[in-house]
Amino acid sequence: MKRVTNKELISVILVNIGLLAVAVFMWLIYDHRQTIIKSEEPIQNYSVLEVNCRRRTSSSILIEFNGKQYYVAVARDKCVQFDPQKIKLFYDKEKDKVYEESGAVVRHLVPNFILYLCSCIWLFVVIKKRLSS
Repeated sequence: MKRVTNKELISVILVNIGLLAVAVFMWLIYDHRQTIIKSEEPIQNYSVLEVNCRRRTSSSILIEFNGKQYYVAVARDKCVQFDPQKIKLFYDKEKDKVYEESGAVVRHLVPNFILYLCSCIWLFVVIKKRLSS
């Protein structure tokens, strides 16, 4: 069995730390958006300038709110049957962004945490190989 070098071990640890950082960052974004959705009212005084529905890439709408234009990602099914009365948009004052309510869902976080768990398993295997050799 090939011995695991320090360089290989350190690279696996760095990948693990990087994936953890990405997962935590995504969780913080999700949590921030959920806080805004729960505490703020949806914006009302906006005008829709453009609707871009695409099959493979993300769909978006261009709106004007408070004298500025914002691109807002929307789910494709909401874009195809576009009705401004049914879509709830929220404004993040801190980051000066507008997003749609379904833009903050847990399913976007799951792949990041699965990758992190896989990297933990990989790290465990590398450490076990190192200890056994």
